[in-house]
Amino acid sequence: MSTLNIKPEMSIEELGRVVSSYIKDHWEEVLAENVEELKKLFPEYEDATYGMYLDKLIPPIWRELEKNGFQSAEKTKEDDFVIASCLHFRNSIEKAEWGTPDHEMRVFWIVIENQQKNLIGTFLFELSHSHVQFNLPAPPRLITFEGTERKEITAQVLQLKENV
Repeated sequence: MSTLNIKPEMSIEELGRVVSSYIKDHWEEVLAENVEELKKLFPEYEDATYGMYLDKLIPPIWRELEKNGFQSAEKTKEDDFVIASCLHFRNSIEKAEWGTPDHEMRVFWIVIENQQKNLIGTFLFELSHSHVQFNLPAPPRLITFEGTERKEITAQVLQLKENV
């Protein structure tokens, strides 16, 4: 993990490139290492099984971001369901019309602030998944967006999905 080139002065786009590269390089390995266990858990836990997968994939890169002064601007509330140390379930959208039961899509967002507490933009994290069985029909994807207000973020998420 020390080979990641994260600097405290990076923009949201620069951070996005590093995080996207990490996800691209690790998502299949993490999946392969855990797929049998996750397939067994899916009948009982259903969608929550994908959270278990993300709990294994995302925390290493998230810790590196935090070490360099970046964090979520979202404060965790007592009743929040948080996945992978940084994804607040309430900051996500999944719509049935975006896919099929075999290939659904959920998009999470994380507003990122730097060490000076300045909002620098938002990570949009897309997870393709199946509601039929444990399966990731497409790689997880990270998109950066300079907006930080909930209304503009949700509009951006909906626009992304319209362009599928």
